[in-house]
Amino acid sequence: MTTQAADRAPLEGRDWLQAVGQMLALVGGDRFPIAMRRAVGALCPHDSIVVTAYRGMERPRTLFHDLDEVQAATHTTFYESGPFLLDPFYIACRNGIAPGAYRLMDLAPKAFFKSDYYDTFYRRIRLADEIGLLVADAAGRWIAVSIARGARSAGFTAEEARLLGTAFPVLEAAIVRQWGGGGGTGADRDDRLLRERLAAFGAQVLSPREGEVVRLILNGHSTREIATLLGSAEGTVKVHRRHAYAKLGIASQAELFSLATRFIADGGG
Repeated sequence: MTTQAADRAPLEGRDWLQAVGQMLALVGGDRFPIAMRRAVGALCPHDSIVVTAYRGMERPRTLFHDLDEVQAATHTTFYESGPFLLDPFYIACRNGIAPGAYRLMDLAPKAFFKSDYYDTFYRRIRLADEIGLLVADAAGRWIAVSIARGARSAGFTAEEARLLGTAFPVLEAAIVRQWGGGGGTGADRDDRLLRERLAAFGAQVLSPREGEVVRLILNGHSTREIATLLGSAEGTVKVHRRHAYAKLGIASQAELFSLATRFIADGGG
């Protein structure tokens, strides 16, 4: 078998072809998410799938998940309350990445396991690895399909990530038909408004440097990265963060996420 034929083999296998055929037949119906999960599983075994819609500065919306109630409380409810602002998948969508299949660690900052996002959210959901199918629709929304393996499973292989990337155009078309919105884009306007509202967040009480630190935190940067970007010591960044929290009347990263999300959703007022 040639290398090219070997690369195509899983996509020509009986399990994938049957699963994708059923998925396409069920587009637009309540059974589509389960069929999509089966199609993805034919190429890449996984433990869970969560589908999330992002639109500009709005709070994200969970479109589908296969989690139990306890898992969903953290994976979706808590995530939507603010931690999403630091999610590498969300940040990539907001920055206009090309649609495709991406491993989380390919998008995450170098110090991901020391980041605020990891400390406040990611370690609580106990995942070993995650691949995101990032899909843009015609209405300026992004739909992120998180394909995950739990902490007791091995991470995804490069071959599994490659297969999902190869299958992405088919999955993308089905996802857009199932969950995509119609109408004009407006993505540029939403992005401009989001940046303006983030710039205004805390402006009345924070010093310029404290505001800078807070915005960098909300854009997914770790303390070390902020220190590098600002040319400051990590200890100085921590002092600015502590002062900012005190002025905003909060005591934790989670409260910062929640406060910023409410500020943005209320129109920056």
